[in-house]
Amino acid sequence: MTAARPTLSVRDVGHRYAKAERPALRDVSFSVDPGERVGLLGPNGAGKSTLMRLCCGVLALQRGSIEVCGFDVRHDRLEARARIGYLPETAPLPPELKVVEYLRFRARLRGLSRPAEAAAEVLDRTATGHVADRLIGHLSRGYRQRVGLADALLGDPPLLILDEPTVGLDPVQIEQVRSLVVGLAEDRAVVFSSHILAEVAAVCDRVVILADGRLVADEPVEAGTDVDVRWDREPGEALDAIARTADARVVDAGPVPHGGYRATLRVAPGGASACAEAVGRASFAAGLTVLELSPRRSALEDRFLEAVEGGR
Repeated sequence: MTAARPTLSVRDVGHRYAKAERPALRDVSFSVDPGERVGLLGPNGAGKSTLMRLCCGVLALQRGSIEVCGFDVRHDRLEARARIGYLPETAPLPPELKVVEYLRFRARLRGLSRPAEAAAEVLDRTATGHVADRLIGHLSRGYRQRVGLADALLGDPPLLILDEPTVGLDPVQIEQVRSLVVGLAEDRAVVFSSHILAEVAAVCDRVVILADGRLVADEPVEAGTDVDVRWDREPGEALDAIARTADARVVDAGPVPHGGYRATLRVAPGGASACAEAVGRASFAAGLTVLELSPRRSALEDRFLEAVEGGR
């Protein structure tokens, strides 16, 4: 049986800006298959935005090759671009237009035959139908991000490229955008860029780490990171409440010899520190004394920290 063709294929890509002392990208290679959510992770200045702009055809490809659904971005730029939905970190949305007006305008620019129907479809998919007649300038940042995502979905592209889509959002808005991205990836490939490991781990099933323009890791997102807790006594029903507060799940628990109680909580990679803080607060509120609180570091976190420290 013939293997499915990757939605995105990046091979030996390099890029140097004019007058720059060092290349922005050096020999970067990876691929993204249909239905795969890949996190593009790295510290600021690692080359993430440059790579995404090259994939979208915004920057001219200097070295290597990039294909989108088999179309080369250098030789078949328009065909490749037509198969990409791109959400930049700050989407350039006109504040004076209503949401539905803007999406219909964008649908016409994309050459879609039925712009009104296309706009209605993406409004529904991003749960923004109830703000369709509101001016974009009157929307919260969270809803502006949703409108940008709706724009990226016009024409039903097989590849979504999202540049830091949750920056500046509050925790509720972040969770809403995460859920949208996960749902949209069921029938398309997604590249999700961030400099925050926990953000990528919550959305993606694979991570590509860049540092100083080089690819330093390409591996699956681990099941999670563990936090070990020990209390002065058994927490009883409070244990589940503490885990929920910490956005974690209990993977092991039991009494400790000579008194006390222990539990191991599992969170997304990169979330151990936040989990430990939440456990401390929730335990205090439940009247429990925390005797030990030990976040473990995953192998993926080690690789990311190496990349961050090496990029400084």
